[in-house]
Amino acid sequence: DELLALPAYDGSIESEKAFIDALQEELIFHYEHNDMYRQFCERKSFNPHTEIKSLDDIPPVSVSVFKDLGFKLGSVPKDELSLTLQSSATSGVPSTVVLDKVTSKRQAKAMVKVISAFIGNERKPFLIMDIDPRSADRRLLGARFAAVTGYLKFASKTGYFLKAKDGVSYCDVEGIQTFVNELPKDQPVVVFGFTYILYQNVLKTIQQTGIKIQLPKGSKIIHIGGWKKLESEKVEKNVFNRQLADAFGIEPTDVIDIYGFTEQMGLNYPDCPCGCKHTSSYVKVLARDVVTRKVLPAGKEGMMEFITPIPHSYPGNAVLTDDMGIIESEPCPYGRSGQRFRITGRMKKAEVR
Repeated sequence: DELLALPAYDGSIESEKAFIDALQEELIFHYEHNDMYRQFCERKSFNPHTEIKSLDDIPPVSVSVFKDLGFKLGSVPKDELSLTLQSSATSGVPSTVVLDKVTSKRQAKAMVKVISAFIGNERKPFLIMDIDPRSADRRLLGARFAAVTGYLKFASKTGYFLKAKDGVSYCDVEGIQTFVNELPKDQPVVVFGFTYILYQNVLKTIQQTGIKIQLPKGSKIIHIGGWKKLESEKVEKNVFNRQLADAFGIEPTDVIDIYGFTEQMGLNYPDCPCGCKHTSSYVKVLARDVVTRKVLPAGKEGMMEFITPIPHSYPGNAVLTDDMGIIESEPCPYGRSGQRFRITGRMKKAEVR
């Protein structure tokens, strides 16, 4: 609670202490209440009751564990579990995490603080580039529904602009124009959608029709869901940002890609104008060697591990992903605190997320 009361990007000594204290508290809780996690720690010769001198010493749990054992990884009584989340795996077995009210509340609070640091605290009109969940075509929304609804807490008004005809999705460009024109000229808006939908359905349609949309000054475009589906199109991120910004009349730095993953839901990593993502006050990141699993210095590409005290209902506090990345050593030129990192791709032979 003390940690989550701090600003999303604090960087103070008090923040560092609160993070370690909260992390140790959670690791001890899982060690005492989860037999599988306790056995895992004992095999790794790790005792969370001893002082945490280095984050390197905490044994990370691989994402594959949440595919194999996710339903069984609860650290709280079953009657306290209120929700089960699964990743939208496009092949193979999805990751599963079990949530209680404590974890859900923490996730929501962390998400609000981080996203607000990028789009402001005031609610704004949201133009959602997806199917309206209230429409007859809701089935086409599928697993995207949970992600879309998670961002609605930031919206003062919403419009949905991915329509469907005979089961085929298309972008309603005229609807976007009408929605924007009916707003006050000085009212910033947020365009929200999945990366591949923004590219395949929205950007291509706008380019083909030649319609120019002018969003009010201060507007942002937020996209989630990763780049895997665009790899076959050989889409460069900087080109994508520039084309999307041109289509909506904003700056490329106002196009924000958000990284995150199911095993630590609620922790979001938006693009900073500096070109990197930052860890918030509620998380730390390490890069580990693919073969030895040793922690790598800044500037070296490795498997990304994220450490946080947020999960309470399952031991997802130190998770080793199969995403590759690089941690930067230089401070942010825009003054944002937190570790700066870039996701460079997926580990070879890793399952498509």
